[in-house]
Amino acid sequence: MAPSISLKKKSNKKQHAPPSSSSIQSLPRDLLLDMIINVTSQSFLDLYNMKLCCHDFLKVAEENYVLQKVSLNQFPLIQWFPNKKALSFLKRCKESGNIESLFREGLCEYFNYPNGNIGGLERLKVAAQKGHKEATYMYGMILLCSEDYELRKQGLEHMRSLRLSKCIMSSRKKVQYLTSSLWKNNGVLARNQTPLCNSKDTCKGWRVKKGRWLLFDDEDDDIESCEACRWDHELEFFYKLFNV
Repeated sequence: MAPSISLKKKSNKKQHAPPSSSSIQSLPRDLLLDMIINVTSQSFLDLYNMKLCCHDFLKVAEENYVLQKVSLNQFPLIQWFPNKKALSFLKRCKESGNIESLFREGLCEYFNYPNGNIGGLERLKVAAQKGHKEATYMYGMILLCSEDYELRKQGLEHMRSLRLSKCIMSSRKKVQYLTSSLWKNNGVLARNQTPLCNSKDTCKGWRVKKGRWLLFDDEDDDIESCEACRWDHELEFFYKLFNV
């Protein structure tokens, strides 16, 4: 007699997998914080979208450290049409020590019509010391405009640090974009008539694009080029940018 075989009836019900241990709720707080900062340091809109994603992101995104790092690129330098929510957010960023906020405040104060404000220059200096690229560019170039030899030396050090980071042109473009709405011809900046290169007749200069005063790649390390001429060309751009 053949042994009986027990056949189990297949169930038509779908088998649900157990909850994944890699869910957002299980992630360490520090990892969540790093994720949010890496994303929102590039775009405020990404911060907004992440806050809508889930409660965990919302909770961490409200921390001061995130507001210190969040990008303000989507906000104009001057709020011509103030929005209460935007103003409230920008105020929180400022109170949290956002470096971009400090840079923007310094920029507006320094070029405040009609006489400017020396406190603005100090804010640009602090933002530069904290590693803000555009603040480093602005502060370094303002020092290069000075008649004081020691201040010009400090300006050169700031500009050299930017060149090592290969970000002079990107910093310049952002400054140009941000300051498009500023009143610039207010007498704060003055043209220094003494060039940085004191041997214009004999030095080999610095290559510039034909017919334009925009520079070639700032990471070009051609040893036959004159560094002082390079910064003289940058000063010409800076003077034109601010109607000096």
